[in-house]
Amino acid sequence: MAKLAFDTGGTFTDFALLDDKGELHLHKVLSTPHNPAEAVVQGVTELLDLHGGSIDIAGLQVLGATTVVTNAVLERKGVETGFVTTAGFQDMLRIRNEGRYDLYDLNIKYPDPLVARANCHGAEERIAADGAVMTELSEESVREIAGRLRERGIRSVAVCLLHAYKYPQHEKRVAALLREEDPDIFVSLSSEVCPEMREFDRASTTVVNAYTRPQMAGHVAHLQREFAEKGIDRQVLWMTSSGGLVPSQRAAELPVRLIESGPAAGAVAAAEFGRIAGEESVLSFDMGGTTAKLCLIPNGEPTVGTDLEVAHYHRFRKGSGYPLKIQSIQMIEIGAGGGSIAAKNPLGLLDVGPRSAGAAPGPAAYQRGGTEPTVTDADILLGYMGTGSFVGGSFKVSKEAAQEAMAKLATALNVSVERCAWGIHDLVNESMSKAAAMHATDLGVDPRSLPMVAFGGAGPVHAYGIARKLGIRRVICPTGAGVTSAIGLLIAPVAVDLSVSHPMAVDSWDMVAMNAILDDLAGQGAEVVSAAGVEKATISNRYTVDMRHVGQGHEITVALPDRGLPLDAFRRQLLDNFFKLYRELFGRTVAAPVEAITWRLRASGEKDQVTRPHRTEVADAKKGSRPVYFSEIGTYTETAVYDHYKLPVGETVKGPAIVEQRESTAVVGPASTFHVDASGNLVINID
Repeated sequence: MAKLAFDTGGTFTDFALLDDKGELHLHKVLSTPHNPAEAVVQGVTELLDLHGGSIDIAGLQVLGATTVVTNAVLERKGVETGFVTTAGFQDMLRIRNEGRYDLYDLNIKYPDPLVARANCHGAEERIAADGAVMTELSEESVREIAGRLRERGIRSVAVCLLHAYKYPQHEKRVAALLREEDPDIFVSLSSEVCPEMREFDRASTTVVNAYTRPQMAGHVAHLQREFAEKGIDRQVLWMTSSGGLVPSQRAAELPVRLIESGPAAGAVAAAEFGRIAGEESVLSFDMGGTTAKLCLIPNGEPTVGTDLEVAHYHRFRKGSGYPLKIQSIQMIEIGAGGGSIAAKNPLGLLDVGPRSAGAAPGPAAYQRGGTEPTVTDADILLGYMGTGSFVGGSFKVSKEAAQEAMAKLATALNVSVERCAWGIHDLVNESMSKAAAMHATDLGVDPRSLPMVAFGGAGPVHAYGIARKLGIRRVICPTGAGVTSAIGLLIAPVAVDLSVSHPMAVDSWDMVAMNAILDDLAGQGAEVVSAAGVEKATISNRYTVDMRHVGQGHEITVALPDRGLPLDAFRRQLLDNFFKLYRELFGRTVAAPVEAITWRLRASGEKDQVTRPHRTEVADAKKGSRPVYFSEIGTYTETAVYDHYKLPVGETVKGPAIVEQRESTAVVGPASTFHVDASGNLVINID
């Protein structure tokens, strides 16, 4: 079956088409931030015009990753949203919780809530933590709230009542009443979006879902119509933040789960390319036009966490953003990409990012209106990227325009253009190497022990410099590195992550209650995964549970033992799993009762394989040469330029060199050698 994947990025939208013959075709177009669907339709149309003859359109499966949700939150361009909670808790989004990301800052600030105070309403109702109804739901109060929302033109509302994660009956009735009063309103219930403990985190997750839901629903519907006109009738599958694909209907209803969809697809691909290259554990480095993402992948699988935070008021300061209780691949993201703008800061020093030129107007070299120097402009001036081979020569860039923009900044900094360009490139590398070291240290790993898988349009350009700073000795640049995240969509399984909080003490473990919880999750998971066309008999379920010592404020995620074990054996194995992980994380164990808090399920289909054997015919891989700047040499040196796809398998070449793909370019420094393996990966070994 043919598959067509697209990944909408901040600067470029990437495509990968696997046709009915098993051939892989790659493509890239500029993104259209004002309407992301335009670039998707353009790229799909161009790919089908070129390769439609080798595809059965009726059976074509389209897969997508998008930045629609992320951008709506970061740029605060979602819809005006309403918030309904238990009466008396209307200020929950402003009070947050007792956590402070800086204990000693008397003027501590957080991002403004996504819901205006005037749109926060309290419904008269109250359910206690044990399920007892303290105050019956006043339907009149809900209808009154619905009228106020309608008067203000609210299109989407988040509902988060106390203890609804376990007792959702009042929330469901509130939703029914709101829809009775306004059939067109989007209603996001916390009991459906995030049925987990912790009121503020649950409310924050539900609000982000409501804030972005109309946009994502419109985006999904628009693309489905466009594809239907081309004869593609199958539901689009969308990548979630945890690395699984879900159907369009699920994506439109729960867009908050797609907030890191593109980076997640890249991590899935990096794990696969590392495996193909014979590496179990790798450091994934994905650098595009707007951001760079670093992800540690131990034992062939990205680490999936249960919490995420977005829109930080202070960069990298945990607790300064909007908390999201969703399953997400753990990675660190920084505002450093090819479009990151360089400028002189108030101290007279060079700064790069987080401002980005994006796709419009783009770097100065794109000649689309950008006048400030960017990382891409610096890389072009340093010789790392060729003007005639950018995106395979289909996209014209101007070295003169980059020179003109760089000269203004160089004059302001009182340095040469060459020094200014190198400073930009090296400063970005330094920022990313520090972020990578911090990410690896947090997970207890020495980055020097890992090979790096580098991809994205700018990843292979910067991988050599970052690897040297980190002490990494091996860099793997996959074939099609510039569109690796799109390839990751072809590999990823259809999968859904579900959770529900239901506290249970280990000392009084109830196997019947546990099985009822897990069976309910399994039923929900099978419904979602089978809706994407996966046979129910092939669905696999992986169960975990969040556990803690009684009285602790946070949990750790532990694998559940075999449900068929007798009660005593089950409890022993569960406690062994908990204490083993607790000791690994904290270096000790505690003699205190243990309890389970949140139950989790990952229901998934099978992962696909996408291989693209490297050409074996003899061809002249050397395309020519150009002057390239290397700090080890201290100046420009005439450097050979090679075509990645014509390099013979296994033949070692000494650096320095530039290795070009259509979608990206790899820089190989003087202190290294490189070769192409049988799968087409470019492998750089640094001395």
